[in-house]
Amino acid sequence: MANGDWLLDGTRHAAAVRRIHRAARELFLERGIERTTADAVARRAGCSRATFYRLVGSRAALIDALLTDGAAAVVARVQQATAGTTGTARATEAIVTAAEAIRDDPVVAAWLRDRASIGDLLGGPDGVTVLARTLTGSARPDSRDGEWIVRSVLSLVAMPGGDSAAERELVETYVVPTLGLAR
Repeated sequence: MANGDWLLDGTRHAAAVRRIHRAARELFLERGIERTTADAVARRAGCSRATFYRLVGSRAALIDALLTDGAAAVVARVQQATAGTTGTARATEAIVTAAEAIRDDPVVAAWLRDRASIGDLLGGPDGVTVLARTLTGSARPDSRDGEWIVRSVLSLVAMPGGDSAAERELVETYVVPTLGLAR
C-alpha cells in the first residue's frame, strides 16, 4: 500500500466498500442498527464522511446493502438445503432452514429485533411472500400461503422451538400441512 493509505491499493473501490461494510456490521452488533450513525461507521472504517457517502451513498443504502447480502445468504442456504426435495419435505426444510439462517446472520437478526418486520426486505411484503412460496414449493392459487410461511419463519426466529428436532416437528405437524402439498 502506498503511504499506508488503504484506499490506494489495487481495487480500492471494492476494498473500501468491504471495509465500510465490515465496520458497519461490527457497529450494528455492538450498538444496534438504529443507534449506529454514518459518522461512526466512517470512523471505524478509517475513512472520511465524504468517502463513506461517495462509496455507499447513504446510511439507508448501507443498511439495505447489508440486509440484501444477508437475505441472499439466507436464500442460498435454503436453496442448498432444499435441492432435490419436493412436496412436504421441501417445505419443511425450507422453513426450518430459513429460520436457522436468519438467526445465524447477526445483521439480519439485529434488524429484525430492531424492526420486528421483514416487509421491506426483498421487495416489500409481496416480494417476501413470493420468495417464500418459491422456496417452499407452494403453488396454491391463494397467495396468502406465502404470508403464512413468512409469519411461521418469523415466529420460529422470535421463539425458537427448543431444539432443532422439536422445531422441525412443529413445522411438520402444524405449518406444512396447511400448505396442501403432496408428500
